[in-house]
Amino acid sequence: MSGICKQVLRSLKAGAVNSLVIGIIINSLNVRTFDATRTRFNNGERAVWTFTLRDSEEDFINVTVWGTVEFVKKLVTTFHIGTVVEVINAKIIARQAEDRDEMFVPLVSIPFKLIVNEGIALIQKHDAPTQHTYEKLLTIPTRSVKSLQTLKFLLQQIDNLCDQYVDILIVITFVSGERNIVTRDGRKLKCRNFEATDGSSDSPIVFILWETEWVERAASWQPKYTVLFLSDARIIFDKFKKKTVISIVRRTLIMENPNIPEAELVRKAVDHYSRDIVSTDSFAVPNPDTIVTVMTIEEISERLNQGTIVEEGRLQFATILKAIVTDMNVDNTTSGLISTRCALCKRPVIENRDSCMNLDCPCGNGTRAPFNATTINVKVNLKDDTGYLIGCRLSGEGAECAFSCTAAEFQAMTVAERADLKWKYILEKCDVRLHILGPTPLFPRALYNILSIQPITEGNMEQNEPDESHNI
Repeated sequence: MSGICKQVLRSLKAGAVNSLVIGIIINSLNVRTFDATRTRFNNGERAVWTFTLRDSEEDFINVTVWGTVEFVKKLVTTFHIGTVVEVINAKIIARQAEDRDEMFVPLVSIPFKLIVNEGIALIQKHDAPTQHTYEKLLTIPTRSVKSLQTLKFLLQQIDNLCDQYVDILIVITFVSGERNIVTRDGRKLKCRNFEATDGSSDSPIVFILWETEWVERAASWQPKYTVLFLSDARIIFDKFKKKTVISIVRRTLIMENPNIPEAELVRKAVDHYSRDIVSTDSFAVPNPDTIVTVMTIEEISERLNQGTIVEEGRLQFATILKAIVTDMNVDNTTSGLISTRCALCKRPVIENRDSCMNLDCPCGNGTRAPFNATTINVKVNLKDDTGYLIGCRLSGEGAECAFSCTAAEFQAMTVAERADLKWKYILEKCDVRLHILGPTPLFPRALYNILSIQPITEGNMEQNEPDESHNI
C-alpha cells in the first residue's frame, strides 16, 4: 500500500487521493440494484450500497459503494453495523445541498462523502489494538440530548409538524416477528414492526423497520430495556393509514442503548411494566392485587368494540371477572403446553437444542452460556351470565401459582397428573384477574391474559370483593 496516507474524517479534502480512513459502521441501508446495459458499464446489473462511518464523537460520513452485484453483496454480508473497517483510496466528493440523494441518507457532520468504486478502492476489516476506541462510538448519540422531543408533544402537534424531522428517545415495549413481502415491482423486502414509548404518551406507538440490517438487529432487542435514540425520524402523512405518523426513514439514524443518563430515565418511565423474562408479551402488566375494576364478559366486549383499532399502540386494560371455568387444556397431549425460550432474545429453543441458535444473540452464538426460560402455557375458557371468553391465556408465574408447581415440575408430570390439576377449577366460579390487549393492525385479535385465578369460596369471597365505587 505504497503512498497510502491515514487520515481522520475531519481532515479530508475534496479530490485527495490515496487516503485511508478508519471508523465504525453505525448505519447500513439496503442494497439497490439497477440495469446498467444503457450506461457506460454496459454489463448488466450493478449495485449500490450506502453505509455511515464514524471515527470520533463529532465526525461521521456517508460511504457509497458501486460495483457488480456480486461485489457489493459480498461486502454487505461481510461488514455490518458495529464492524470497524478501513476504507482505502475512496473518492472524496463534496456534498451538494441541491443533491436529491442527500434526502435519502443520514445527515452527517462531514461536508464530503466517500465513493468506493469496485477495482479502485477497498474496504477491509480493521484488526488492531485501537479497535475498542471505535467500538465505544456505537453508543454515543450523534445529536445532543437538547434536541430531543417527547412523544406527548409530538403527538399533540403532529399535524402541524408534518414533513419535519425530529429526534426522540424511546424504549422498546414490543418487537414483532420478521416479515417477508414482495413489492409491486417484484422486489423482495424484509420488514419488522416494533412498539415503543418514552413514558410521556398514553400508549406506545408503532414503528416499521425496512432496512434489512436493522430488521435483523431488532431480533435481539429486549422489551422494557432496549433504548433507541432516533435522529431525524420523519413526521409524514401515511396514505395507507390516512393519518400523520412518526416514521423511521432512510435518513434516520438509530443509536441502540445510548450511553447517556436520559436512557435510564426512559427505562424507569416504564418500570411498572413486568420484567418477567419468561413472558412472551411485552406490554405493561399490572399487579393483579392492585386491580379493583369489576366487569362482566359483556362489558369487556363492549369496551373492546367501542375502541377502534389503535394505530400508535394497543388498547390495554385490566379487570376482575367473576366467571365459571368451562375448560382448561392442561391435559392436552399436543405441543404448546410447555415452551422454552431464550431469556435474552425471546426466540424459541427447539427441542433437543441447548440454545436459541440465534447468531445475533450472545446465547445463540456461543459467546455466553445458554440462558433459557421454561413457561407453562394453558388455554382457559370462561363464561358468566353475559357471555363467553374462549382461549384466555394462563401462563408464566400466573400458571405456576394456579397449579402450585414450577414449570419444571409441570413438565415432569404425566398427562393424568396434569388432568388432576384442572379439577380444582372446572365448573367452579372463580375470581379471575385479566389483562386485556385490544386488536391492532398487526394483531387483529384481542388477547385475554389471566394474571391470577382462584375459586371463589365462602372463606375468600369477602376479601376478593372490591370497592364497588370503582366498578364500571
